[in-house]
Amino acid sequence: MSNRNYTFLDTDLHIHRLDFDPSVRESANAEFEINHPTAISAFSLVELKGSYIQNLILLYRKISDADSFERAVAKIKNAGGRRPSLMLGQLMNLMGGINYQINPWLEARRQLLTYLDAQIEVSWEEFRSSVDQIFDDFKCTRAMEPPTDDGEHWSASVPNCSEGNTTCSVVNYMKAHLDDLKKLFAALTALNSTLMTQELRRIKDVAVETLKNKYPWKGTTCRLVGDLLIGLQSKSGKVLISSNYKEHAQMCTPLGYEFKEFPISSIRSK
Repeated sequence: MSNRNYTFLDTDLHIHRLDFDPSVRESANAEFEINHPTAISAFSLVELKGSYIQNLILLYRKISDADSFERAVAKIKNAGGRRPSLMLGQLMNLMGGINYQINPWLEARRQLLTYLDAQIEVSWEEFRSSVDQIFDDFKCTRAMEPPTDDGEHWSASVPNCSEGNTTCSVVNYMKAHLDDLKKLFAALTALNSTLMTQELRRIKDVAVETLKNKYPWKGTTCRLVGDLLIGLQSKSGKVLISSNYKEHAQMCTPLGYEFKEFPISSIRSK
């Protein structure tokens, strides 16, 4: 089957499938069901590990260290901000919502940790199996590294890329797209400043450096310009579906891929 038949689903679509809001969950799941054959960029696995799975591990660690539900909520809020707090809310809803008994806490904590442990264990493979194909044109080393369990603690680290731990071909991949990067740089240079997001600025800077020398892959570059990598990967497919409208709406034409917005703001329950 030609790559052109595949609908690419951005990283955010996977996270929306797990949203606390049922309207968002149902709409995101529908995109997976009605758009076969579906695909993701392998780099989406890196983003999912660095967000969703790391947050599951954060919940597990903070709940296991807390001597009460109230203390667990405070620890999670103070350590992780909004997203882990929303994930805790979703977890409590799955466990029974307002009817879930948080006391006695030792029993509730055991149940919560058992559920989280199972979720961490299966989430990586669930992400991988949720689409028909994973495309890895630049052989991302970080996308090949699943979460690990040493028997006591889970880890979902995303190491900074270096000569010693990375064997990807992203430099050659970007070199093959220099003409696309020239068009993107021109488009971003002409873009109204009100439309220029922080990530688009980073993408423009990376495009400039790549055009002058080579793609600066070391460190965290790929994670800082993930929408660029996913956009380029999506050129091989039929369309990319994403709620990241601010970035992809500006990149799709110069890079040459079709973009369909997942309108998250209008889908959310009012």
